[in-house]
Amino acid sequence: MSLFNGASAFVALVLISACFPGCGRADDTTLFGGIQAREYLRGRFSPAEHPLFVELSSMGIPTDGRQQYLRREAAEAFLALYKSFRESHPHTPFRVVSATRTWADQKWIWENKWSGATPVDGTRLNEAYPGALGRAKIILRYSSMPGTSRHHWGTDLDLNELYNEYYDRGDGAILYQWMKINAGRFGFCQPYTAGRTAGYQEERWHWSYVPLSAGFLSRWETLFGASPAAFTADALFQGAVEAGHLAIIYVNAVNEACK
Repeated sequence: MSLFNGASAFVALVLISACFPGCGRADDTTLFGGIQAREYLRGRFSPAEHPLFVELSSMGIPTDGRQQYLRREAAEAFLALYKSFRESHPHTPFRVVSATRTWADQKWIWENKWSGATPVDGTRLNEAYPGALGRAKIILRYSSMPGTSRHHWGTDLDLNELYNEYYDRGDGAILYQWMKINAGRFGFCQPYTAGRTAGYQEERWHWSYVPLSAGFLSRWETLFGASPAAFTADALFQGAVEAGHLAIIYVNAVNEACK
């Protein structure tokens, strides 16, 4: 998938080169809204109270009925994408079902799967996988450890339905084919494509605003990549000690067009 073309390429590259990777080292107040980089990148803040975030439905972007937040830059670009999609597909379902998640949100997802409270493919993982590392790898097929999710950054969102088969036919296929062709014009890419050799499984519903997320990825790697436990040092979750060394693999194993 081609990420950018024409004028969009120039604008996006200017944004990235002007900001990253050095951006934030000198002026974290501007980039992260007064929050320390290590806290922001792990989702340890409230997007509803953050000055750089906006609620999507207030801008006219349809959601699943819950309040969903993105960075303003990402939201404005996504609104333009949505309007363009609607011009050619006025009746095809299109909604954001997940956007920014906090550390606490991700911890809830992770620990419910870890404990067996949320079965995975009908299986209670605490019973089927007594070993911590094996259990973590099953969860990591589709769910991130707290502190490692791209959804912490305010740049990533999920659309419509969270299973790949939906996008094989009907409305799902219409949406996915349009996104593959057109999302790059607005700065968005699909981080978890098919055919990668490591990391999460394919996620056709997940899209990321590259002019911000590429730099956030680089900064996460700088802050936490050298030490497997660095991102959990002051905020542990179940399985962190046993599986923390996998974090950098899953954070970095994305579509090259998203870097």
